Amino acid sequence: MQGLLIKDELRWHGKWSSEIGKQLAVKDSTKDLYIFDPKHSRKDILKLLNQVPADMYQLLDLEEAAEEDCDYMADSGLCYRKIH
Repeated sequence: MQGLLIKDELRWHGKWSSEIGKQLAVKDSTKDLYIFDPKHSRKDILKLLNQVPADMYQLLDLEEAAEEDCDYMADSGLCYRKIH
C-alpha cells in the first residue's frame, strides 16, 4: 500500500488534505502520514498531487508490520514498515 509522508507541514495546504480525504480512501494516518487503501495506486495518488510541489511530500511503499519491525505507528495503533 502507499503512504504519503508530508515533509513540510508549514507549507502544506489544508485544501490538499481535504481533496485527499474526498477523493481517496485513507486507511490510516499519523500527524504527517496518510496511509491509503491498497486499491489506490501510486499513479492515482500522484494524479491528485499534481499541483503540490514534489519537495513537500514523499510517497512510500508500506505494509502492516509487527511492533518490533515498526517504522510508523499510526493513530489506530497499527504499525507499518517501509518496503525497500
